[in-house]
Amino acid sequence: MKAYDDVKVISDKYEDQNVHKGEIGTIWFPEIRDDYFYVQFDTNDPKNWYKYAEIKIEDLELVKDGGCSDEELLEELPKNDPRWWCKVEDGFIINLNGDKKNKIPYDYNS
Repeated sequence: MKAYDDVKVISDKYEDQNVHKGEIGTIWFPEIRDDYFYVQFDTNDPKNWYKYAEIKIEDLELVKDGGCSDEELLEELPKNDPRWWCKVEDGFIINLNGDKKNKIPYDYNS
């Protein structure tokens, strides 16, 4: 998972943010902050087209790859710093240097 991928929320713990289990949104910012992605959801409301929520990585499932390359991710990262955590591959939170934040795959707190 990375910026511009479509993801599905697989938990009901975001209802206080008006985000419900099964909703599909798009990862909107390239960086991962405190193991959360910032996700945009369409509302189909002409007065307020989108809603946004911070969703923990473990509560998201990839629906569709957004096609963002590593080069595009780097351009979007603050100060173009490849050390920022920016994607999830094979259960690891990694940066563009290939450094892994978690030691055990899919255990994002390890």
